Amino acid sequence: MIYATIKVSVPPEKRDEIILTFKSILGPIRREHGCNSCHCSVDIEDQNLIYMSAEWQTKRNLDLHLRSPLFSVLLGAMKLLDKDPEINFASTASRQVRWK
Repeated sequence: MIYATIKVSVPPEKRDEIILTFKSILGPIRREHGCNSCHCSVDIEDQNLIYMSAEWQTKRNLDLHLRSPLFSVLLGAMKLLDKDPEINFASTASRQVRWK
C-alpha cells in the first residue's frame, strides 16, 4: 500500500473555495483504479488547516493519479495558498495476519 497525505494551510478568505474544490474531487478520486480510500478533514483546533489522505494499492496507481486531470485540479487549488502544502508519501509491505 502507498499512503499519500497533503496538509494545506488555507487563507481564511479562500477556505470555502478550497473546501468546495476538495469536496468535488473526493468521489472521482475514490473511483480511480487502485484507490482504496480518499478522505479530507479540517483540523478542529485550526479551521484553516485541511488534510487530505489517500491509500493506493500500488505505486503505479499513485503515479497514474499524480498525472491525472483530478490531481491537476488539486494543484490548481493549491496555487491559491500563501504557503506550500506539505505532501508526504509512505509505503507499507502487505502482510497477511492470521488469527487463531
